[in-house]
Amino acid sequence: MRVIALILFLVGLWGAPAAAQTIEEKQKAVLVFDIRMDMLYTSELGKQMKFAENMTKQNAQAAQMTGQKPGPDADKMERIFGAMSAPKNMEEIKALQGGGPLPFEFFARAQYKDATSAKLALESALDGTEEKIEKDGRTLYKMTAGNGIPEGMLAHMFNDKTIEIGTEAYIYHKNREVFSDNLKASWAKAPNEAVRLAMDLAGAQELVAELIKEGKANSPDPTIEPFLDLVDNIKDMGVSVDLTQTNLLTLRANGIDTENAEELKSGMDSLLFLAKNGGKQGLMMLKGAGPNGEGDEIAGVMGKILDSLNAKMSGTDVTVTIPRPKGFESAFEKATQLIPMMIMGGMGGMGGPPPGGDGSGGLIPPPPPGRGR
Repeated sequence: MRVIALILFLVGLWGAPAAAQTIEEKQKAVLVFDIRMDMLYTSELGKQMKFAENMTKQNAQAAQMTGQKPGPDADKMERIFGAMSAPKNMEEIKALQGGGPLPFEFFARAQYKDATSAKLALESALDGTEEKIEKDGRTLYKMTAGNGIPEGMLAHMFNDKTIEIGTEAYIYHKNREVFSDNLKASWAKAPNEAVRLAMDLAGAQELVAELIKEGKANSPDPTIEPFLDLVDNIKDMGVSVDLTQTNLLTLRANGIDTENAEELKSGMDSLLFLAKNGGKQGLMMLKGAGPNGEGDEIAGVMGKILDSLNAKMSGTDVTVTIPRPKGFESAFEKATQLIPMMIMGGMGGMGGPPPGGDGSGGLIPPPPPGRGR
């Protein structure tokens, strides 16, 4: 059940007939995600911070508390891959609280190092109340709704090392050609990195419009609204994260056309200007902090990241990258120890100037408003 809960949580960052072999346009996936757990665990930072060991301990504790069968150790999982369509609107999302089937289609696969671990993962996900289904040479399990499991969920062994869960429309789809055309194009640009995400915003236009409207209504700062309008300039986008490559994070947004892309770049430049100035102001508080000057090391590494932030445009693609500077792993580990201590201590006794202006003396230009589709 823990594996199922993890996959459903990831899908949440965003009931067709059982015999369905084709899907409607509205059922096509507009989001795809790929998480290479093996790459995260074996990265220098992953080993340094003991990602796999800590997750295994948390899984064991959760199993003990819930009385569930323990699953495989975390380092046995290699990859989580899946895709989902978009709910039509916010009302469909809110209706989830009342139970019932998911208002979108999805599939998600968890791949393991060996068949034994995959089988154990499936066994730990099932509680014995599922309906067993034999179809097209496959054994599937229709999961019992409740305890975080929506109606109509199917689980099965996708292959001997991979378990899969999802809605009937996707699980029963033979060739699994479920991506929208925009999502296919966006996913083709995704680099081979540890964490990859691609989204077709045009394919979820109604939902995106509602999210923008709700974001404006709930924003405590009216200066944020022009930036929210920029989302409407985007046709599709992708995000990738890697702890071993040249860049820690890459954000790519594809404008609807060249004019929208230019407006998007201008707005992102303004956002990055805000981030640089706000970040550098915060780094001043780290100067001289720590018994051995750890704050200086952290501020130096973070400063390099802030200095390198800028938006680049190629065609209709606008890209922002966060580089992986030398000494990142050491600074990150020290930051996880020092910053919580500073917060708990009220940030008293730290060196550096008091909070205030960044000394740039410049005004931050607002981004031009998005024109919409």
